[in-house]
Amino acid sequence: MVSVRAVPAHDELHREGESLVLVDGQVHRVSALGTVLRERAAVPATVEELAEALVEVFGPPPDGNALGMTGEAVQVLLDAGLLETVDGR
Repeated sequence: MVSVRAVPAHDELHREGESLVLVDGQVHRVSALGTVLRERAAVPATVEELAEALVEVFGPPPDGNALGMTGEAVQVLLDAGLLETVDGR
């Protein structure tokens, strides 16, 4: 099973649910949803576990596809270098 975890930031600033994250010399503005994903992925977590966390915090998405939407959000954070994959746990 593949899990993801947050890439350690050099610095982070949290405000009103969002965050600014400094990783590898780049500052990223992270939405409230992305901030929750990074917080919950401080330890390795599966997309399924992260989807459950997002529903817990924000409620179910309008289309009801929490897993699909979480997978898309996780991919954005992976592409930005703010999450990384880990094998197993």
